[in-house]
Amino acid sequence: MENNQIGICLINTSMSKRSIISFLFLISFSILKAQDENKVFEKIEVNAYTSQKTWTEHIATKTQLPDSVLKNIPAGSYKVKVQFVVDIHGNIGQVKVKNDPGYGLAQRATSIISSYKGKWQPANQCGRNVKTYKEEAITFLIPVQ
Repeated sequence: MENNQIGICLINTSMSKRSIISFLFLISFSILKAQDENKVFEKIEVNAYTSQKTWTEHIATKTQLPDSVLKNIPAGSYKVKVQFVVDIHGNIGQVKVKNDPGYGLAQRATSIISSYKGKWQPANQCGRNVKTYKEEAITFLIPVQ
């Protein structure tokens, strides 16, 4: 009778080792997956993209400033570089300005990027959707008044 009990204990012990190893593997896999989901890739195989026509039209429409704003900005060409992240679902986030020419144009450029309603295809790395940085230069042309 004691041999059977010892055998049962050995089986339970070896099963627990397997369970512990499996459990630890799942935990480390989950942690790595969570880290990948939070990581923003800078070099990727397939870059994030959207409809070029829709994107260009959106920017062209939104860079047209009202006369009340135009009268307070000296004539010229003002370029604002905006960096943003396209996440694994194709959403835009983490929008920030790389340069600010003043006159509230940096805030307007941020708003232009953030208000885009089109859908992005996320970047792809090793067959998985990943977050990636994108950069867009938005030019405001201010005519002579």
